Amino acid sequence: MTQFKRIVISGYYGFSNTGDEAVLSAIISGLKSRFGGGVEITVLSSSPEETANLHEVRALPRSSTSQAARALKQCDLLISGGGSLIQDATSFRSLVYYLSVIVLAKYHRRRVMILGQGIGPLRRSASRRLVRKVLNRADLITVRDDQSAVLLQELGICRPPIRVTADPTFLLEACPAEESIRLLAEAGLSDTDDIVAVSLRRWPEAPEIERATIEALGTLARTLPAKFLLVAMQTPDDELLGRRVAQAVGMPQVIAAQSRPWTAEQLLGVLGRCRLVVGMRLHALIFAAAVGVPFLGIMYDPKVEQFVAATGQEGITLKDAASGLLADRAMRTWDARDELAARLMQKVPAMREAAAENIRLAVELLNA
Repeated sequence: MTQFKRIVISGYYGFSNTGDEAVLSAIISGLKSRFGGGVEITVLSSSPEETANLHEVRALPRSSTSQAARALKQCDLLISGGGSLIQDATSFRSLVYYLSVIVLAKYHRRRVMILGQGIGPLRRSASRRLVRKVLNRADLITVRDDQSAVLLQELGICRPPIRVTADPTFLLEACPAEESIRLLAEAGLSDTDDIVAVSLRRWPEAPEIERATIEALGTLARTLPAKFLLVAMQTPDDELLGRRVAQAVGMPQVIAAQSRPWTAEQLLGVLGRCRLVVGMRLHALIFAAAVGVPFLGIMYDPKVEQFVAATGQEGITLKDAASGLLADRAMRTWDARDELAARLMQKVPAMREAAAENIRLAVELLNA
């Protein structure tokens, strides 16, 4: 009989980010499918009640050191991930938080797995020293891309095994077809429309991207035989941005915006009914790939550039997109969408298998 296991999961959870919640959902469902009722999962969350209800797990406030310490002292494994936790582009404070959870787990002699993460950027020398010191105490590291593995090696992280897998969200299933059709209807679109989904985010280093996208969507709406849907990966920020962009273009019969939060499974279902995705958010592109929809990635961060290259899709730098080249690149991507979809059919099955490897390795570590 399998021994009862206790697992704590640390990440960017409870912040209404669809990508990170998708990662958490994939990890939880994968672990439950392997252990059934023989596992207790505790998530450190910014909104513990919401996380507990959404994912049917135990959840604790991530800001409570005492509660986290008690959970880590009693657990068999800490999973840190996935997403992009080990980086200092967001802030040095954020990096210190995630590393401190790992240190606390090792203080209590618990096993630690870094699961399916994208590592970096690490711009400060202090960040690199801290990461080297802490991650060399981990028991296993899986990363979602080759570049992350190379960076770990360059940092001098040599003690734990490092495996290249894939983002866990490749394991998620889309919502039923009738549900995605209903969601499109709520946004004013039909499943018979040729739809281009657009995922934007605010980026302080390029505030002009909003204006450039408004201009590009106006051009595309007049040129392509398609309708456009602004989707939100982070609420309420992306929802407000999407509505603002749609209103500024001023073509409501052609351009719609997501009107309320959707779960990861719902977003997968909606994107699966689109012909093309144009996106800044990494997980909007991962979702598109998972359902076989070609995409144009707006490469504001190395993680987006790396995923575009790994999937053989089209990309445009943030600088080029903001300077007026987005419409032209999107039209070229639209024309090449059949070829790009064929590339996804070749690459995604292996990525899905690699995503499942995260769960298999976690189980193996627990049972060691």
